[in-house]
Amino acid sequence: MNKPTTKSDLTRAQIIEGALRALSKTGVIGTTTRKIAAEAGVRLATLHYHFDSKSALLVAVLEKLIEQIAERMHQDRVAEDADMDQCIEQLLRGSWRAIAQTKAIQIVHYELTLYALREGIQWLAERQYEAYLRLYRDRLAVANRGSNQLSAAACTALARFILAGIDGLILQELAKPSAERSRRGIDALVTAAQAYARQLAQ
Repeated sequence: MNKPTTKSDLTRAQIIEGALRALSKTGVIGTTTRKIAAEAGVRLATLHYHFDSKSALLVAVLEKLIEQIAERMHQDRVAEDADMDQCIEQLLRGSWRAIAQTKAIQIVHYELTLYALREGIQWLAERQYEAYLRLYRDRLAVANRGSNQLSAAACTALARFILAGIDGLILQELAKPSAERSRRGIDALVTAAQAYARQLAQ
C-alpha cells in the first residue's frame, strides 16, 4: 500500500478516510460533501480543492476499498505449493474471514455499485467489479499450473463463479445474519468451486 508522503497527499488520505467513516454511518445517498468534510476534520473548501465532485471522491473511496481488500488477501496468502483445490479453499475461507470483520464496509460496496448505476456512471460499477474479479483471478493463478492447468478464459470463469457465490453469501448475511449458516454456505461454495475447476480443466 502506498503511504502518503506530502502534506497534500496526507490531506487527501484524511478526506478519503473521513468519507469512508461518513459512508459507513449514513450511506451514499445520505452522505454530503459537507458531512465528509466534518468527519475528516477539514474545511469544505479544502475538500473541494482535492475533489471537484462527489463522484470523484467516491472513485477515490472505491480505490481505497479495493486496496484494503487486496492487502488483506495478501496477508492471507495462498501457499506456493498449493494445488487448485487447496487454493480455492484458502481463497474462499480467507476472503470470508476478512468480510465478516467489515460488514459496514460491505454495505458501502453495494451502495457504491447502486449509486453508480442510478447516476449513469456505469464505468464506476464496472471498475469495481473488474477490480474484485482481478483479485480473485490473480490468487487462482498461483495454483494454475501442471497437467490440469486452466486456460486464461477458464481461470476468469472460475473467478467469476467464486465472486458471484461470495456476493450472494454477503447479501444473505447482511439481510439475516447467521454465522453458522454462512459457514455452511462457504463449505458448499468451496466444494462447488472445486468441482467447477475440474470441469473447466477438461
